[in-house]
Amino acid sequence: DFDHEEQLSALLCTGVTALGWATSPYFRCANLLVVPKFLGKEGRLYVVSFVLAAIYSGPGANLWYNLMETKRSMDCVVELQVNHTRLLWQASTAPLHQVMEQLVRSAETLNSDMQNVSRAFVDLNEQVANEEGYDLRQRPDTGNQSAPSTQEIYETKTKLRCKSE
Repeated sequence: DFDHEEQLSALLCTGVTALGWATSPYFRCANLLVVPKFLGKEGRLYVVSFVLAAIYSGPGANLWYNLMETKRSMDCVVELQVNHTRLLWQASTAPLHQVMEQLVRSAETLNSDMQNVSRAFVDLNEQVANEEGYDLRQRPDTGNQSAPSTQEIYETKTKLRCKSE
């Protein structure tokens, strides 16, 4: 695709060359002497430069465009992978988050329930620790046995308490 300026430039060069060939023998002679010059060292350099410019503007530009599109496509794929991995991670850890939130909520309830249980056992603990109404010296002699357990002491206290009442 030639744009308007390139078309005008090509038309101007063609017109000047046609006018020079039509009117001046010197111009025709100079043009004909340029042909052997193209076959020499400078001519080959000019032709190689022209070929390289054509390659750069045609296949080279296309290759560069394709490389940029490949890079853009790979950027898109990486971004999609990151997004999908993030969504997959969120989906896989959501149940764990829910369980943890429920545990935190139930911890508050558990604390209040434990306080209620502790309050319920206050009376029992006081009874176990209370020494009123009995004398442990009244307990029958056990000889060389090991020290009595808390349960045995409580049973003895209860029996002694019942005796004194």
